Amino acid sequence: MSRASLETAIPPATPIVLDTSVVLAYLNGNEAVSPAASIVVDDFVRTARNEATISALTVTETLVRPFNVGARELATAEAFLMHFPGLQVEDIDYSIAREAGRLRASTGLSTPDAIIIATASAREIPIVVANDEHWAKAVAAEPSLVLCHLDAHVPI
Repeated sequence: MSRASLETAIPPATPIVLDTSVVLAYLNGNEAVSPAASIVVDDFVRTARNEATISALTVTETLVRPFNVGARELATAEAFLMHFPGLQVEDIDYSIAREAGRLRASTGLSTPDAIIIATASAREIPIVVANDEHWAKAVAAEPSLVLCHLDAHVPI
């Protein structure tokens, strides 16, 4: 695949939700999908080509390893989460929690996955960027959402 395939999957000026898997691939830099995650984060989000939202749940999931590893890694992760241009954190309010409950009931997704998809659905953000294969069925249940699966764009 190529960078062009990501550009087609994520049109300019279209808001996106980033799953934790994308954030971790970007920050770790050593996963097979890390180059694709870097294109999305550095070339699309940082440049304001696409606004990105992450769930507050992604903050929790992203900080687990840095808390275990040390202060430098924690500072790097927190700087990214709190100050990265074009990236905003969405709190989990009642409408997102309710939608996550509906998604869990209809698809069997785990609570964390349902919350991230519900964040996109409740905020009318049309594209979810992820690297979880089991999401395809859940996103298909939400006709207003499109899944951009990073694995489909590897190698870059």
